[in-house]
Amino acid sequence: MEENIAVTPFKEPFIPKIYLVLGRQTVSDKMLQLIAALALRQPLTVLDCGNRSNMYAVAKLIRPYTSDPVAVLGHIRLSRAFTCIQVLTMLEAAAARPQASDPCIILDLLSTFLDEDVKLPDAERLMDRSLACLRAISQTAPVVISARPLPLIARERASLYEALHEAADTRWAEPEALTAGHLQPALFA
Repeated sequence: MEENIAVTPFKEPFIPKIYLVLGRQTVSDKMLQLIAALALRQPLTVLDCGNRSNMYAVAKLIRPYTSDPVAVLGHIRLSRAFTCIQVLTMLEAAAARPQASDPCIILDLLSTFLDEDVKLPDAERLMDRSLACLRAISQTAPVVISARPLPLIARERASLYEALHEAADTRWAEPEALTAGHLQPALFA
């Protein structure tokens, strides 16, 4: 496995492998820009696991570059998953498509696996199967996954985050925002 931390999240051309983009807001603006840029050139699959995609924003991004935004938006196959079982079902369907070389963008993958109604062993099993599908897809197509750092309340599910991190060939982490504590030393230390 290539240990490569990219300086910028999206360098082209994308080759078939797994790219992981980590950030507090799942780097949503950058992911939507990526979806728009790819849709202008080719079909792609978008799997929204966090119910955060804003296709209106994508339409606004492509509008200056085409006279037919409806046709460009038609390049995007969008599916939304509300449970980790739905994520696996969609990934199995995508992996079963023969010779699929269209990029696959997965937004906020971990969010559905943090459902407290799904016991950790079940979530780990579903994540392992999902990662196997992603590896299969990445043999013929680039796979770009966004994820947020785990919230403290979900720290017992760190194994899911670690498995996703290990499965990625290239990782990009959004820089941490500077807080007041980083800008000024404490007055009473």
